[in-house]
Amino acid sequence: MQMPINPFEIYAPQEASPFLPGFHPFPKAWLWFIDEWIPHWVKKNYSQKEIWKNKPFSQTDAAFFSRGVKELSTLFTQERSRALASYFQHAKYRSSYLLYFMPLQMAKFLTLFQIHSQAIDACLHHGSQQRTLRIADLGSGPGTASLSFLLLLLEKNLSEIPPIEFFWFDLNTTIMQDGKKLAEALASQFPKLRGKVKIYTQPGPWWEATQTLKPTSLIFLGNVLNESGLPRNTSFWTPLLDQAQGGGMLFLEPAHKSPSQYLSSLRDKLLENHELPIWGPCLHTSACPLQGGRNWCHFSYPIRIPGNWFQWFSKDLASERKWLKFSYLWLASCAYPPKAWNPKVKRVISDILEEHNPNVLLCNPDHPERLFLDPKTTIHRGELIKMIPASKKITKIIPLC
Repeated sequence: MQMPINPFEIYAPQEASPFLPGFHPFPKAWLWFIDEWIPHWVKKNYSQKEIWKNKPFSQTDAAFFSRGVKELSTLFTQERSRALASYFQHAKYRSSYLLYFMPLQMAKFLTLFQIHSQAIDACLHHGSQQRTLRIADLGSGPGTASLSFLLLLLEKNLSEIPPIEFFWFDLNTTIMQDGKKLAEALASQFPKLRGKVKIYTQPGPWWEATQTLKPTSLIFLGNVLNESGLPRNTSFWTPLLDQAQGGGMLFLEPAHKSPSQYLSSLRDKLLENHELPIWGPCLHTSACPLQGGRNWCHFSYPIRIPGNWFQWFSKDLASERKWLKFSYLWLASCAYPPKAWNPKVKRVISDILEEHNPNVLLCNPDHPERLFLDPKTTIHRGELIKMIPASKKITKIIPLC
């Protein structure tokens, strides 16, 4: 099948966020892949009529596929819907996910890759040392995290990229095959990746990965806790953590209260039994202050996702995406620990509270710390700040990356 366009011909840099100046998580190939190739591929493989399949993706196609996007959006907003675990069995939902929800999730991974660029460096160094970059994507779906990683690699100034092996685990074989074809098409277009990417798919529960998984440079777990929860037998965590070398293990979950607190609880359970360093968001390894109660650890970044079709679907959902919201935990490997943080540095874990007496919550072991603000102060959830403890004043806002 012919590629519709040269991947570098339509790229234009996106606007910088007014709150995060200079923060550009989207690689140059993003618009080609998201706005051109995925819609082209979905139409080719999921249109109902043969005569439609070789024509350019149009608003008529967007309107046709938007019905599935809307239904899947409703399904995702229902609390642990019974149908959630099996949505990839339906062609309507697979195509909807590829067109809209996959770019949304990819944007979140790419944002975290930039915020924690040192974790990516650790991953790449480990892969270079091993002469093969092995990455496990558990609960992979179409390989959302893996595709994000490939786009990221295109931006890296590396003299040589070692062979890359992805190991995908998911209950649905068809969606993994969809993603595999997209990943192979992406890699084939760029000399840096051409001939270097192999993808191994294994259908089945993601928690059975430890039975076949080799040491890896990075492990992804995207939305698996929200959609499938923890398996009853949690003894698999020890061998899985042993295999998470290089860049460690990244959990990404929705920003909703239930999965976010679930993730905080899992964090504390893992740290009870394992001495693990953490890339983020935590600056300490003591108990999470937000694993219970009315507040929960999640983050919002004012980032507009580029892509004409993505924006079209967002408007059709009456949900223009101007913020990326998620919760996450990035565990490091003991061989590549992050630097120790200055105890005066704190992460903001709330929006501004109490309009008439503005304050924010700061991450602190066991219990959140409250910082009262000058009314003129602008501060956002997720930012790192350095304080003078005695005066409770902010002395510096630290860049995200």
